[in-house]
Amino acid sequence: MFVNRTMLRFVLPFCFCLIFSCHCQSQITAIARDHSCEGDVTWDVPACESAWRPHISAVFLGRAVDVRKEDVPILLDGEKALTERLNVTFEVQESYIGEQGKKEIVTSGGDLCGYPFSKGHEYLVYGRRLQNGEIYVSISSGTKWKKDAANDLKYLRGLSTAPSGSRIYGNVFRYSEPTNPHVMVRKGTTAVGQKIAIRGSQKSYEVVVDAQGKFEISAIPAGRYSITLESDETVHITPAHLPTTFDLADKACARFSFWIDPFARTDSAK
Repeated sequence: MFVNRTMLRFVLPFCFCLIFSCHCQSQITAIARDHSCEGDVTWDVPACESAWRPHISAVFLGRAVDVRKEDVPILLDGEKALTERLNVTFEVQESYIGEQGKKEIVTSGGDLCGYPFSKGHEYLVYGRRLQNGEIYVSISSGTKWKKDAANDLKYLRGLSTAPSGSRIYGNVFRYSEPTNPHVMVRKGTTAVGQKIAIRGSQKSYEVVVDAQGKFEISAIPAGRYSITLESDETVHITPAHLPTTFDLADKACARFSFWIDPFARTDSAK
C-alpha cells in the first residue's frame, strides 16, 4: 500500500498519533492513524511560547537550497506502507535558539508529520536537534515561511536585548447557553472580575480578568508555575490537552484560554 503523500502532509496534522522509533533508519516506524505530530496545531502559537517548548532546541532563519526526497517504509495500523521523508539543506541566515552553522541539514517526514519544504524558499525553522546532528522538523513545530513570520522575527531578534522576565496571559469567557448538538459554536460573554491564581516555586500571584476578558502578569522570574481559575463551576481549558503546571523560561510566555460552563451539570445529566 502506498500512502498519498500530498494528502498526508495537509490532512494528518489535524489528527493525533503515537510514534515509535521515528528517526531510526534501521527500523520501520509503527504509526496509528489517529496520531498526533510533535508540536501544537490547535493555536496560532506566539514565538515567545513555541521557541521554548521542550521539543524545540534549534530556531533559525534560512533558505532551503536543496531538497531531497525519499520514500520510507512504515507500519500504518499494522499494514505496510510508504511515506515521504525530506532531507533539506539550509543556508542559515540568522540563528536564535541553539548553535547553528552556516549550513544545516533538516529532516522532516517519514512519520506522517513532514513539513512541505520547497527549494529556494526562506523559512523560519523551529526544530529539534537530533543526536546525529541533523534537525528534525514536524509540521506542527511552528515552522513557517519568512513572509508569514514577521511577529516571530520581531520577538526572536529582540531576545538579546530584551529585559529578563516572563509573561503569563490569556482570556476567560463564560458560556451563555447550554450545549446544542445542532450548533458548533456556543455563545459566551467575558468573565469580568474572575480571579486567576498563579503559583510559582518562589512566589504566587493573583490577577483579575478585565472588561475585555483578558488577564496578564509580566516580568515574573523563570521557573515552574501552575495556573488555576478560581470558580465553583466547571472550567474548560483550550486546547484541552494544555497542562496547567508548566515550566517557563526567561523571556518566554504562556497563554491560556478558559471557559466557565455554568450549564455543565445540566448537560451531563441529559
